[in-house]
Amino acid sequence: MTWRNHNLFLIGLPGAGKSAIGSALAELLAQHDFIDLDTEIENSAGQSIGEIFATQGESAFRELESAALLRVASVRGKQQVVATGGGIVLSPLNRAIMRGSGIPVWIDVTVREATKNIRNDILHGHARPLFPETTDEGLRKTLTHLLEQRRPWYEQAVLHFVTRSMRGDERTPEELAMELLTALDQMSLKVALKPRHRTLVAKSALGAYPMFAGNGTAIRELGHFASDRGYTQIIVVTDDNVEPLHGKEFRMGLRKAIGASVSLQEITIPAGEAYKNLESLQYILTQFHEFKASRRASLVVAFGGGVVTDITALAANLYHRGLPLVLVPITLIAQADAAIGGKTGIDCFGEKNTIGTIYPPRLVLVDPLYLRTLPLREIHAGLAEVMKYALIGNRPLWNKLAQQIERLVRGVDATYEAIIFDSIKEKLRYVEADEFERANGIRELLNFGHTFGHALEAATHFKVLLHGEAVLLGMRAAAWLSKELGYLSLKDWTEMETVLKKIPISQALVTNTEYVLSAFRRDKKGMGRVILLRSIGEAFVSEISEVDTRRAIDWMLTLA
Repeated sequence: MTWRNHNLFLIGLPGAGKSAIGSALAELLAQHDFIDLDTEIENSAGQSIGEIFATQGESAFRELESAALLRVASVRGKQQVVATGGGIVLSPLNRAIMRGSGIPVWIDVTVREATKNIRNDILHGHARPLFPETTDEGLRKTLTHLLEQRRPWYEQAVLHFVTRSMRGDERTPEELAMELLTALDQMSLKVALKPRHRTLVAKSALGAYPMFAGNGTAIRELGHFASDRGYTQIIVVTDDNVEPLHGKEFRMGLRKAIGASVSLQEITIPAGEAYKNLESLQYILTQFHEFKASRRASLVVAFGGGVVTDITALAANLYHRGLPLVLVPITLIAQADAAIGGKTGIDCFGEKNTIGTIYPPRLVLVDPLYLRTLPLREIHAGLAEVMKYALIGNRPLWNKLAQQIERLVRGVDATYEAIIFDSIKEKLRYVEADEFERANGIRELLNFGHTFGHALEAATHFKVLLHGEAVLLGMRAAAWLSKELGYLSLKDWTEMETVLKKIPISQALVTNTEYVLSAFRRDKKGMGRVILLRSIGEAFVSEISEVDTRRAIDWMLTLA
């Protein structure tokens, strides 16, 4: 993988010449645009950097800086040379964004040279809010302190480019850019570049948290996250399906990333929806207690499918009123849906997710490489949740998925990384608008297909259908009923049904309408309240009669 297909992030002290060198480098690279991040921030805020510091303070500037970096890093199809501010490396999120979308390059300049450059900037009227003292001695003192503070993060750069020459002669930005170009080519012969990931930041009333999605991301970014925050214990919760497939490799990779000084523990629970219960929850909590887990020292990592992420998150929320949590979902349904949005839960009283909370994780790591060992049946089940987002609110996404359905059904390929990312973005739209399910049913739209699907699961004691299979049947039933009640056109329903029935359900379903109807009445999402469609891409909440409920269930049971 050549460095020329990556963004280049120039980091280093204020006054290092990042903007001048970066602009000259972009001129040499036809495929790279030049971005000055400070200019990007000013354009977005409608204020100069000096005005932002003066009116909003440094913390507000740092938030704007992270937002600007994320926007720049999210641009697809065009590489960029990005000149960053000297303090951008102080944020773990910023460091992760740069690692995931490009190559950080440390422009290493002497304090003396940086002092001269900053003094010249100030003399020419350019604001330098971090340098209230403008004497040479004051500037040197401040820059020396900043270098000591930031050096550990600068040293994490993929390329360390020293601007001072052995002869002590000064070079122009254009000359330095040529040398940097040579250094990048030499680096590519020695350094294996890491796979890229894409970044989203989920907003939450309990604190925003990042989500990284990309092949090979999980262990690398989990190691950085744990090290950045100084955790001395990591507790990995998984199940007995995942453990023989990925457990050893995951632990070995994580151990290498975190070092020998961090304690690494594992909790393994039985796999399957039938074990998403009070007994498994109590077992996890007991293990937390035996491991002496604490809020400051311990990090809980949920490594598995939706059952593991749901129950682990609930346990982490309950123990000591909240242990730090990272989710590493490894099934399609978990990556596209279950691990997104902060919901936790277990099944109880014969019903789905009757005990649970809202507890956002500190980080979600979505690594599609884990899908390659997933049985095809699990892939098909996950596709139901992916289709759901398109059907309830994104017609263009539906069109794309409908065109790809035969390919998607065949199994995991390079297409999946993009559709998972699209699904996460869609879910976050609903979650951020209605995190606690209180705002006029906005998040409730995510239940499309779930009310009928949960009833199917409960009627068969959670032992016959996978969750996604039940949701798929539930979506088809809800769409059919939407058509029967005159909301959805025959044309749209036919198009939907043609696509959705291409997702196979291999398990025979043995139950009857009365069992399913009884479970429907008990479901927390039921009580006659379901999600229907007016068109592909437009869902709404509706009350339906028991007669119509029975009709939809009767029709649904003809499908399996």
